[in-house]
Amino acid sequence: MILESLKVINFRVFKGTHEFSLAPKPRDGQQPPIILFGGLNGAGKTTTLTAIRLALYGRQSLGIGTTIKSYHQFLADSLHSSKSTRIKANNAAVELVFSYANLGVISNYHVKRSWTITENKVTESLKISQDGRSIDNLNYDKAQGFLNELIPICVSDLFFFDGEKIAQLAEDTEGNALGESFKKLIGLDVIEKLISDINIFIRKQNKQQLSDTIKSEINILEQTLKTKEQAIDAEQVNYESIKICVIHASKQIDQLTNNLNAQGGAWAESREEEIKKLSSYNATKDILQAQLRESISGNFPFSIAPDFVNHCLKQLVMEEQSKQNKNIAKTLSKHIYSLEKRLLTVVEKPVFDSIKKEMDSEFSELLTPQGSDNIIHDVSQSLHKKIASTTLDAINHQQPKANELAEEINTLMKNIDSAGINIARAPEQDLLSQRLKELNDAQEVKSELAIQLSQQKEKIKDYLRKAIDTVRDLDKLHNQFIDSDESNRALDYAHKAKSALTEFSKRVAVNKIKNVESEFIQSFKNLSRKYDININAKIDPHTFSVTLLNDFGNEIPKESLSAGERQIYAIAMLDALAKTSGRKLPIIIDTPLGRLDSKHRKKLVENYFPSASHQVIILSTDTEIGKTYLASLDEHISHKIMLDYDFSNGSSHIESGYFWKTSEVAV
Repeated sequence: MILESLKVINFRVFKGTHEFSLAPKPRDGQQPPIILFGGLNGAGKTTTLTAIRLALYGRQSLGIGTTIKSYHQFLADSLHSSKSTRIKANNAAVELVFSYANLGVISNYHVKRSWTITENKVTESLKISQDGRSIDNLNYDKAQGFLNELIPICVSDLFFFDGEKIAQLAEDTEGNALGESFKKLIGLDVIEKLISDINIFIRKQNKQQLSDTIKSEINILEQTLKTKEQAIDAEQVNYESIKICVIHASKQIDQLTNNLNAQGGAWAESREEEIKKLSSYNATKDILQAQLRESISGNFPFSIAPDFVNHCLKQLVMEEQSKQNKNIAKTLSKHIYSLEKRLLTVVEKPVFDSIKKEMDSEFSELLTPQGSDNIIHDVSQSLHKKIASTTLDAINHQQPKANELAEEINTLMKNIDSAGINIARAPEQDLLSQRLKELNDAQEVKSELAIQLSQQKEKIKDYLRKAIDTVRDLDKLHNQFIDSDESNRALDYAHKAKSALTEFSKRVAVNKIKNVESEFIQSFKNLSRKYDININAKIDPHTFSVTLLNDFGNEIPKESLSAGERQIYAIAMLDALAKTSGRKLPIIIDTPLGRLDSKHRKKLVENYFPSASHQVIILSTDTEIGKTYLASLDEHISHKIMLDYDFSNGSSHIESGYFWKTSEVAV
């Protein structure tokens, strides 16, 4: 697949019609794969990625569970609004032209998705042409289904991604983000849906043969499950609505930041730098706080009272020694008594008394050990060792690590306070002061929405857990009364089909996982800046959680990786999944280098971008792909496109070239 061109009409920051040439162009007899977009924040980079996804997937581009109402609101909000007149356009469109090869035949497709607002009602249209001929026998749903079959959205997620997708994988510790991508990649989600449908069929078949009492119990559970599923759907709709609000809040923050920069001159530029610093500080602080919470969640509390711990350990040692002495005395006394009995038979009484006196004198200290009455805890030797190991680990290892993390957090907090003071330093101009207040208010709104989004996510998880428990109860009830009559062929086949699908799902997952693991190891080695680091990856076929292992098979905690290394891990995993998919699709990456240090950036620029795909579209700021990296990439760049935001009319326009070069023709 090759993305040939993208046209946007009155879409978000783009006023009027703008067309991007996306197909790689020959240079010096070569076919360099990279198309480099440049633009400051708010200039339209993310809008470009959004337009491509919107053209292909419509409502699905906003996420699973997005309602028609939310989608239409998104389309309405995406209409360009004139900065001078504050009047919104009443129509907009995104058009994507791409070539696609199927069974050796290359076809050219033109997709146009347009919408119009009439009396607050959104009317959407989707038209598809193939090789210059309109496909007229498709209604809207069939046209969307055609695109979904051509380029499934689950696969495109591995090729069209932004910083949010990278961060989602980088911070994923339970395998949730990877699991969804992996299931869709190999079709496990379809198998799971089919197994679920078979379970429903089996329950209905079994239900017909059950007693009225059991049927009543099943009906109650099924009604409970239905209620919970409805609740999940409702909460999912709320979640997607809040998610869209977060997107809109981010867009508003970008717009307000652009306005502030335009009117604040040098102060606004320094303030933007402080905002970037603050964002970086907060991201690092969140990571350190998570590490600190994990560090103190185990045996750390023992380190809070080291004197008391040492006193207890001394007491346990004394008790251990006392019990050993007591056992020695008991054993020795037994042997002495036996020896005395034998001596009485072979020596005279006066001689025996003399020998006994010497023996009593010699062994008196061993026979009467001191401290045997001071035993308080009376623990076993194994428990004593476990207590000593646990407490000493807390004092000698966990406490220094926690102190180190706390010191780093304290230093960060000072930097955050300093950046906050600089950001909050109000300018003399009343207008800038008002802009700053609007921006702070917008950031507070986004923060509140982020909290609501997190709470909504937890609520959905809670409903899902309860629904799963109800399904298990239903399965248990049905399993107690499974029809054993082999004449019920439909039921028999259903059980066999379910068993076969379950086994097939497991085998497919295991085989594909091996491929992903192999591709990930190679990709991670290519992208990591540490030449001496050798990492193996193990993916659990049930939970899809990733365990990183060193050469000796020991686990490498993800928390021990730096923020940049976790991003490299996420990109390597996306690269591995994309290669495993077997699809030849373009790669689109929006702002990929935000949290990487210079060495990691260099690795990504040199070892990933030039070979990631036959077509690589990079959407970057001047601080990500700077002059040095631009020089490194130059031979792999087909052409460059610059997005420039015009503050006077509130619209972005296209220029040829990049930040420091504008002479070439790019569109």
